[in-house]
Amino acid sequence: MEQIKKSILIVDDEIYIRQSFIDYFEDRDWLVFDAESCEAALEMLKTQVCSAAIVDIRMTGMNGETFIKNASKIYPDMVFIICTGSPEYEKSEDMIQLSNVADQVFGKPMICIDKLEETILCMFAGKNS
Repeated sequence: MEQIKKSILIVDDEIYIRQSFIDYFEDRDWLVFDAESCEAALEMLKTQVCSAAIVDIRMTGMNGETFIKNASKIYPDMVFIICTGSPEYEKSEDMIQLSNVADQVFGKPMICIDKLEETILCMFAGKNS
């Protein structure tokens, strides 16, 4: 039986950040999608289901927290990782209340993407236990 490929959505307005995540996850056999805005990501999710998303918080237009709240309503089983370049960012109470958002906030630039992937896989395991 063929194993279903893990899929991930990268939501970041910086092309170099998106590309580094795309390269990493494709090398590890994930199906990768990307969007340069939260609005584009929500539009993509109308036709493409993803098991996880890495989301920047501060972007032009809709911010990452609003995207996560909206996407969580549509796909409650999707897991979300916040990755931001803002060292002062702290998750809002809304984000803390969502069980499908990782407890840890990852900073940019990413030093160890392995830890981020491990967090996603642990979240998957927690949902299946």
